[in-house]
Amino acid sequence: MQQNILRNLNVIKNNILKICKKINRNPKEINIVAVSKEQPFEKIEELLHNKHYCFGENRLLELENKWSYLNKKNLKIHFIGALQSRKVKDIIKLSNVIETLDSESAAKKIANLDISLKTKLKLFIQINLGKEIQKRGIAVCETENFLNMCREKYKLTISGGMALPPKSKTPEKYFKTLKDLCEKNNLKEISMGMSDDYEKAIELGSTNIRIGTKLFGKRN
Repeated sequence: MQQNILRNLNVIKNNILKICKKINRNPKEINIVAVSKEQPFEKIEELLHNKHYCFGENRLLELENKWSYLNKKNLKIHFIGALQSRKVKDIIKLSNVIETLDSESAAKKIANLDISLKTKLKLFIQINLGKEIQKRGIAVCETENFLNMCREKYKLTISGGMALPPKSKTPEKYFKTLKDLCEKNNLKEISMGMSDDYEKAIELGSTNIRIGTKLFGKRN
């Protein structure tokens, strides 16, 4: 198991180097978020032992069970699940990055938190690029208004944008839309690209790739 996970991580890192060399981009701009949701902690430990500290979780219960007792000095936990306003405070206590801000109620809860919780936190907004009713996220046409509300009404600093594009053989058009939205709205970080399409996402500007299957293998 150890050899497989570390080999997979090295393959991903080498692919990032190749892509960045091809497009003249600094590979240090690319952050690998190891999507550890539903993964046993033994697999996670292999990465921790090899100094990979950035992980993605999508449920509060898993955050609490896996991460609440660990030394958090080097950890960078990205919350990538649906952000329910009633759970915001507990989620933020265990997270460094919230990638899925998409409602005024959650923005208001974050704005009202103690300053000590907010100072270490990065916020991304989730954008629904494909108008998919089964997915959460701000509509493309509402992105600017939502950002203005977060920034002006609630005084939040929004660092990036995140999207789960529709499954497609040609995800490039969605990646380009997200990149253009982020650039237009002064969002420096772009979270897009997963196991099947992270290479194309990097070519189109992603700064955070969310990798699960290609790293850990299929979940049980």
